Order: sequence, then structure tokens, then C-alpha cells
Amino acid sequence: MDEEALTKDLISRISNDFEILREVDGFHQFYEQSVRIDLVLKAKPHLIEQGFTNEWFGIECKWVTGVLKQTSKTTRLVWQSITYAQSLFNINGSWEKLRFVAVYTPPHLESSIEANLTRLLELGHYGCVGRFHFYKHYQGWCIRFVKVYASTNGELYISQPQLPKIRAGSV
Repeated sequence: MDEEALTKDLISRISNDFEILREVDGFHQFYEQSVRIDLVLKAKPHLIEQGFTNEWFGIECKWVTGVLKQTSKTTRLVWQSITYAQSLFNINGSWEKLRFVAVYTPPHLESSIEANLTRLLELGHYGCVGRFHFYKHYQGWCIRFVKVYASTNGELYISQPQLPKIRAGSV
């Protein structure tokens, strides 16, 4: 599998729950640099009615396998996602800030790579970056920051307090 296949597989598994836009162009105002995120999503009404945010959010997909050069790859993935969370994106002709960005990687990363990504996402949380993953055997999806924000493992679960706060400066 590669990054394109990983992204297509993700889309096929979540399209019942989310509106999905691919390869969305954006702009980082501070760095005055164009960016492009893999996916921009918005919850469908059945999730919003249960308390899921009604705002657009992003997912950045990365194919990660083995150990060689993967620590650097996951570090860059988290930084990339932090800058995306700070950017504006052209969504249906309107420039909008995403509510958060989640990273998506294949399951079962090497233990050292998984540990590195987990540590990086502890910092990423302060930049509104979390992780999107599936439960074992793809029995539901989960969006996690420090703790689970939303999941469909059996039934829909949403914890509003886990949605990260917008932060700048001292936290």
C-alpha cells in the first residue's frame, strides 16, 4: 500500500459520516506560503445532531512503514499538520480556518515510531492537531487528541471537552 491507496481506503470507510473534499488548497498567512491538505471534512447531519462539531476539519495522510527515516517522516507530518491548523483553506470558494487537523497513518507502526508520534501529538494537541485511526479490525473510527473526542466503536461517542481549545502564547 502507498499514500494514495491509504487515502482512498480512508475515504471509502468514512464517506457515510463525512462530506469529503480532496487536495484542498490553502494559504499560511504568517509564512506567506501556499499549502495543500489531503482531505477536508465536515460531519454529516447525523453526527452533528449528536454533538460533533459543525466546522470543517482536515486530515493529513502519511504512509509510514518500517523504521528507517520514519522518525523524521512522522516529525515532519506533525509539523505539517500544525501549520495546516494555522492556515486558511479555500472551501467551496470561501477561505476558512479548519477546526482541527488529524493525522492518519497505517495501523501497527513500529513501536519506536508509534512512541515518537504519540509524543509529538502531545505537543500537537496545543496546535489543534490530533489523530484519526480505526479500531482493531476496522470496527469503527476514532478521533483522539489527548483523549478521545469522537468515536464509532459500537455506538457514537462524542466528548466536547476533548475538542482542543484554540491557543496562542502561554497555555
